[in-house]
Amino acid sequence: MTAISKAISERTDAWAAELGASRELVLNAARTGRHGGAVLAHATAGRIVGAWTLEPAPVDPVAHLERAHARGRRHLQRLLDQPAGAVVRSPMTNALYDRLTQPADPARRMPIDYTAVEPYTYTPRKPLRRVLDHALDHLNQIDQWERWRRDGIVPTPTDGWVPSTVTLPEDRLPLTSADVDAWLWRIDQAARLLAQRAAGLSRDELDWAPPDGGWPLRRVLHHVARSELMYAASFDEALPADPLARYAQADACLAERLASSRATGGDPQIVFPDPYGTFRTPGGVVQEVLALERELIALA
Repeated sequence: MTAISKAISERTDAWAAELGASRELVLNAARTGRHGGAVLAHATAGRIVGAWTLEPAPVDPVAHLERAHARGRRHLQRLLDQPAGAVVRSPMTNALYDRLTQPADPARRMPIDYTAVEPYTYTPRKPLRRVLDHALDHLNQIDQWERWRRDGIVPTPTDGWVPSTVTLPEDRLPLTSADVDAWLWRIDQAARLLAQRAAGLSRDELDWAPPDGGWPLRRVLHHVARSELMYAASFDEALPADPLARYAQADACLAERLASSRATGGDPQIVFPDPYGTFRTPGGVVQEVLALERELIALA
């Protein structure tokens, strides 16, 4: 083992020990705290998002989009295997979404209520709709950002889709093989057009920061790639229904990804974007999980 490899291994072991100590405090707070259920739900979300973030991604956003779609498509095809009426709860929570998408400027951040949990649920149809709507929305955003950067034309919101917290009546309809084929054709076209459009962007276009503090397109594209897998794998990678078992599995996923990050640490072609496109480091992911859990433990 080289000196660098040894240092990475020792650092990862130290992080694992910190996470283990925090885990015990979270479990105690879940058992004894007034808001124990909410604490456990948000802590589960924090650990599984940490695991998602630590999946290595190509630094090139176009390559990331293409790789994510190839994997996501396989998950989407397997939605046909789900029974009619199936519903699964995502580990994501409204509070964690708010935490991860807060403005960079601390003065613009809003307080987050961790005492309640707004669930994200999925039916077999809903991931198909979310993947397609999300790709189309951000495809449109590229043109809006380009006009804004070049001509100063501030974008007008055009969102026609509803958030993950909402399940439409059509999301509950039965899913047939013909339905899946039709959805995948539309999704494939949207994914191809998005990757094609992104491939034509220059470095300056990718990294231009909107004057209102909005996301650069590089971040947007990594966000789209991460989100496709988050939606598409909602059934294949569902956590157990029991709250304690959910947290335990999220913890195991994070530990596995943290251990595997030793092999990719320092590779300039590898990045670790969170679901909202912010680049993290393995150490940064650990510190974010620990910071969240400290706040939750204090709340309980």
